Amino acid sequence: MDLSSNLLVHRLMHLASVGEHMLTRPALRRHWAHNKSLRDTSTWWGGDPQWYPGGTPPRRYNRVTPLIHGDTYFAALRQAMERAESYIYIVGWCLTPKIPMARSSEADLLRTQLLPLLSEAASRVPVRILLWSGATALMQPTERSVREVQRTIEQEGQGDILCRLDHSAQWSHCHHQKAVVIDGQVAFVGGMDLTTFSGDRWDTASHPLRAGVNWHDAQLQIEGEAVADVERNFLQRWEAVTGDADLPHHVPRVEPGWNTPVQIVRTVLKRVYPFAPDGEFGIHYAYLHALRGARRLVYLENQYLWSPYIMAALREAIRRPRHEAFRIVVVLPAHAGNGKWDNDKHVEQLLKADAGRGIVSVYAPYTAGPNMGGRPFSYRPVYVHAKVAVIDDEWLTVGSANLNDRGLATDGELNALVHDPELARRVRVDLWSEHLGLPREQVEGADPIDLVDREWPRAAKENAAIIATGQRPLVGTACRYRVPREIGDLLLEDVQSLTFEH
Repeated sequence: MDLSSNLLVHRLMHLASVGEHMLTRPALRRHWAHNKSLRDTSTWWGGDPQWYPGGTPPRRYNRVTPLIHGDTYFAALRQAMERAESYIYIVGWCLTPKIPMARSSEADLLRTQLLPLLSEAASRVPVRILLWSGATALMQPTERSVREVQRTIEQEGQGDILCRLDHSAQWSHCHHQKAVVIDGQVAFVGGMDLTTFSGDRWDTASHPLRAGVNWHDAQLQIEGEAVADVERNFLQRWEAVTGDADLPHHVPRVEPGWNTPVQIVRTVLKRVYPFAPDGEFGIHYAYLHALRGARRLVYLENQYLWSPYIMAALREAIRRPRHEAFRIVVVLPAHAGNGKWDNDKHVEQLLKADAGRGIVSVYAPYTAGPNMGGRPFSYRPVYVHAKVAVIDDEWLTVGSANLNDRGLATDGELNALVHDPELARRVRVDLWSEHLGLPREQVEGADPIDLVDREWPRAAKENAAIIATGQRPLVGTACRYRVPREIGDLLLEDVQSLTFEH
């Protein structure tokens, strides 16, 4: 297919997606109006609107561990899989059977590959994998490539291991959840698939420059009551796809001191599954209520910023009269696959609404490495794939949903909501320490508004000067998000975005 044909396909897919989203918005409004379960607030969380009053309820007793970047997630997941005693359930958008779970040595690259690890576990426990079936045409991954993944797992895997494909997504949409449950006792929920497709998910906070794209992402490790809800999601989908309702399941144990409230929320399109005939839009609900209640700080890391609902909530937050400082910080990829133009448009809308008051700031992370030319260093964007929000250092969500209509209305998604000031603040501090290149203790001890007003612009300005000269590594990763102004820039973005990566 030549370049002009590729660009046409890209635009047609974009328009088809927009058209379906427009049809979905009335469905969302009807969902809120007619789903009686949304008005059931009789249990312990009372009338707190930040909890989604549909789907599964929030659970009080949990322990949550943030896992920033693939190195920490893969290490924790590998350890949990090696200890599995009853079963392993994996639900994903895409999967690479031979992806190495550790990278510190050549031996790691060989002995920690995913499929052999799963095969070892499957010698003693059932392993079940549920993947999106792929796209019929035009987009990636295709049905053909996903069937090849399935064949590899079932032909080369050993023991009680099965991989099934979910074909129920509507045309031009997908099943995008990324979660693992082990023994009913630990769950992993977030933005990371176990794959190298369109980008190797294994990366570190230092983002050393590598052959492929550098990858910024996040996952949560959950123990306690909410694990049962992540498992319930897998069992419901597995039964809908395979007809098998007899997979094992266990009630999660709860230890003293596990007091973090967690709710598992989903995006499920109407009439896709029998267990949710009216759909389920908990992620959409949760984001809107949290943004509308934001008092001091909204921090968003996401691959996309397109949703008209999210944009309206952010503009409303910008306009609202306040008696104290209020800031919105957004971190996006510099060149979002299949979405740079839309991100640019919505960034411009936010900055216009801000009107120079300094409420809104938008950044894109970069990394540095040795250069082959005359300049000692070269610089390249770090791809932001994380779907993280922290509001007022009290409310946290991490999951699979992007801030577009796909993530909030039409693709299959899974997020964890956490109401825990200590944990929310910890995640923000960890992320800001990375982006600003500051010691964690300095970020933790500073007022976040002061950091937004001083340290973020300082780091971005210093990094811009470093990139201009090419003489040394960057200070952290923070750079200002740039909106291209020339036709050539937009054409380049189109060429770079001919993927279906989410």
